[in-house]
Amino acid sequence: MKTFSKVVLAGTLALGSLAAMNVEALKAHADGASEYCRYICGPKETLNNFTIQLSDTKYRLGQNIILRATNDNPYDVHYTASFEKHYDTGWDYYDADFHYGSLLPAGTNVYEDFDAATGNGGAISEPGTYRMKIEVTHADGHIDTMYTAPITLAN
Repeated sequence: MKTFSKVVLAGTLALGSLAAMNVEALKAHADGASEYCRYICGPKETLNNFTIQLSDTKYRLGQNIILRATNDNPYDVHYTASFEKHYDTGWDYYDADFHYGSLLPAGTNVYEDFDAATGNGGAISEPGTYRMKIEVTHADGHIDTMYTAPITLAN
């Protein structure tokens, strides 16, 4: 009987450690989910089943500004992206040498990521506050205009 109780105790301890490993595995998975947020976790805007989301709102010269565009429409959409800068008089077009256009196919959660370089030789080469202007052309021809949250670009 003494041997049997040792086996039961050892088995219980083994199962307990497996359960603990399971809890740790779940925790590790939850931590892994936050890895995604390190990539695209900035603010997002949605209009007529088209969503834009920045990777962040604060960048330094030399970093790429990353934007995710998602089409949840039952039809293809075409969109273009350009930059505006905040001046003392308000927002205005910024000649960033950056004009992006793409066709996103129909579907649920169909997305693509694109980026704009900053710094010397990049689309934006001076510190300031910017935003992206996104124009979405739908299948019926109507155009939606969307703006990202303000983007701060520091030295």
